[in-house]
Amino acid sequence: FPQSRMGVRTFLANRFTAARHYLKEWEIFQTSGGLRPARDLELETLGEIIQGKRWIHCHCYRQDEILMFLRLMEDFGVKVGTLQHVLEGYKVADEIARHGAGASCFSDWWGYKFEVYDAIPYVGSLMRDRGVLVSFNSDDPGMARRLYQEAAKAVKYGRTPEEEALQFVTINPAKQLRIDRSVGSLEAGKDGDFAIWTKSPLESGTVCQETWIEGKK
Repeated sequence: FPQSRMGVRTFLANRFTAARHYLKEWEIFQTSGGLRPARDLELETLGEIIQGKRWIHCHCYRQDEILMFLRLMEDFGVKVGTLQHVLEGYKVADEIARHGAGASCFSDWWGYKFEVYDAIPYVGSLMRDRGVLVSFNSDDPGMARRLYQEAAKAVKYGRTPEEEALQFVTINPAKQLRIDRSVGSLEAGKDGDFAIWTKSPLESGTVCQETWIEGKK
C-alpha cells in the first residue's frame, strides 16, 4: 500500500492533511489550553515541512510523478528543496524552475528499469538552461568518488560551460543542502577543503597533486 500512482498521491495528501490538523491542535492547546494533544513524531516531522523548518529531498524519476508532487506540495504551501535523480526532469524543467526546487541528477545512467527508459545524458544541461539549480550525484560508490569526471559529461552533453559544470559538484549541491555558507567554493571564511590538480578537474587525464583538509595537507 499504496499500489498505484494515484494511491501514492492520495497517501501523501492524507498524511500532510493530518499534519496540518496536528499543527492546529497544538496551536489551540498553546494559545487556549485544554487537553494536551498526544505527540506524534511522524506528524510532527511533516508539520515541520509545512512550517518550512525542514526541507524535502524527494526521490523521483518520471515527469508525471514530479509534477504531481510539486503541485501537491504547492497546495500545502511547501517549497521542495531538491528533486533527487529526477531523470525525466528535462521534460518538466520549466515547472521545476518555476516552483524553485533544485535538481540532483545522474549524469548518464538510464535504461536499468522501466521508470528510467526515457532518461538522457542531456538532463543536467537542459535543466540548467531552463534556470534550475542542478547538481550531479551517483548511487555508485566508484562514480561518487569521481564526481569531477561526472561533471565533465555536462560539457559533452549539452555544452554546459566548464566552470558551471564544475559547480554541479561543488557550490550547487552545497546550496541545495543549505550549507554553502561553509563549503562549496573557495572563499575567505569557508572550511578550507580543496584539491590541487595538474589540469582542469574536468580533464580526463588530470591527476590530483595535493589534498588539503581543514588547512592541513
